[in-house]
Amino acid sequence: MNLIFFLVNKFFKSIFKNKSSRLPALISLFSIFISIFSIMIVMFVMKGFEIKVQNKILENFPHIIFQSPKNENISKLNELKNILKIDKTVETYGAIIINNEFSIVKIKGKTEVEEINNKKNDSKLPVVILDRNLFFQNRTNTTIEIFIPAPNTLKKIRKIDVFVGGSSNNSCNVPCIFIDYKTSLNILNKSESFYEVLLKNPFNSDITIKEILSIKPELQGKIIDWKSLNSNLFNIMKLERFSLGIFLFFLILISSTTLYSNTVSMIFQKKSDIATLISLGATNKQVVLVFLITNLLIALCGYLLGVILVVLTTYLLINTNLIEILNINLTFYGIEGFPIIFSLEYFFYISFFSLLIIIFATYLPTKNYLGKNIRNLINRNN
Repeated sequence: MNLIFFLVNKFFKSIFKNKSSRLPALISLFSIFISIFSIMIVMFVMKGFEIKVQNKILENFPHIIFQSPKNENISKLNELKNILKIDKTVETYGAIIINNEFSIVKIKGKTEVEEINNKKNDSKLPVVILDRNLFFQNRTNTTIEIFIPAPNTLKKIRKIDVFVGGSSNNSCNVPCIFIDYKTSLNILNKSESFYEVLLKNPFNSDITIKEILSIKPELQGKIIDWKSLNSNLFNIMKLERFSLGIFLFFLILISSTTLYSNTVSMIFQKKSDIATLISLGATNKQVVLVFLITNLLIALCGYLLGVILVVLTTYLLINTNLIEILNINLTFYGIEGFPIIFSLEYFFYISFFSLLIIIFATYLPTKNYLGKNIRNLINRNN
C-alpha cells in the first residue's frame, strides 16, 4: 500500500506540473465544482421557499376548518390534546374605498379577536380591525365606509360606517377586515358559519381530524385541514423541485464525462510509466488502484470546493443582508427574507449520487484500459 500511495502522490503532483495534463484536470475539477455548487444551492433555495410558504400558511390561516354542526355543542372538542383554540367565524366579501381607491376585501366575523373586544368608541359604531394588508393607511380611531352585498334590497349593496380600532396580526389571502362575531351576524346577514381550529402541532392535523370525527361523525365530508386545502400548491412545488433536481443532475453527468476523458488521456500519457511499473513487478490491480485513486482525488477536490462554497453562500444569504444590498425584491412572493435553508437530507442525497457518478466515471475507463488489456495498451504505438 505504501507503494500505491507513493505513486498516487507522484502522479497527482505531476498532473499540475505538466502543461498537457494540467488543463484537462482543471476542466474536470471545475466542472464538478460548478455542478455540485449549482445543484445544492438551487435545491436549498427550493426547500427554503417551500418551508417559508408552509410557515406563512400555518401562521396566518386555520389548521382545520369545519362547517357548523347541527348540534352546536363542541365543548368535547376542546378536550383533544392537539387542539389549541377553536374559533367560530362567518365571512363574506365586500369593498372599501380609501383615498378614492376601490379595493375588494374579505369581511370576517370572529368570536375571539381580543383587539375588537377591548376597543370602545363614543360613536357606538361597529368596531373593526384591519389586517396588515390594509393597516398601512394608518387609520386607527377613525371612521371608514365598507360596502357589503345586500341581495334582498333594491340597490343590492349596503353601505356601513365602522370604527377602525387598530391592526391585527391575523392575515388572509386577500385584504381582510375583522369584526366581532355577534356584531357580524347583524351586519353581514349570513346564516352559514364555520369553526376554525388552531393546533399545537399542525403536522398532525390528519390525526386530529380522525379524533374530531369520532366525537362528531356528522362532520364527515364537512371538515378539511390545511394540508388538503393547499395540496395542489405543495404538489406543484414538489414537482418543480423534482424536475429541477433531475435537470441539474445532468450537470453532474456532463462533468463526469470530462472526468472520464481526463482519465483516459492520463492513462495514455503515462504508458511509459505503466510499462516501467509492470517490468518492476507491479500487478494489474496495483496499477488500476493508482490511476483510480489519482483521478478520484481530482474529482474530490472539485466536490470539496463546491461544498465549501455552498456552505459559505448559504451562511451569507441566511445571516447577512446581501439580498437587500443587491436590491432584490422578494415581497412579490409574500415571504420575508431570502428563501434558502441548509438541508442535511438534500446534502446527503446530492453528495451520495454525485460521488457515485464520479466513482463510475473514473472506474470504468481505468478498468477498461488497465484491467485485462494492460499489455496491449503498453504495446500500442499511439
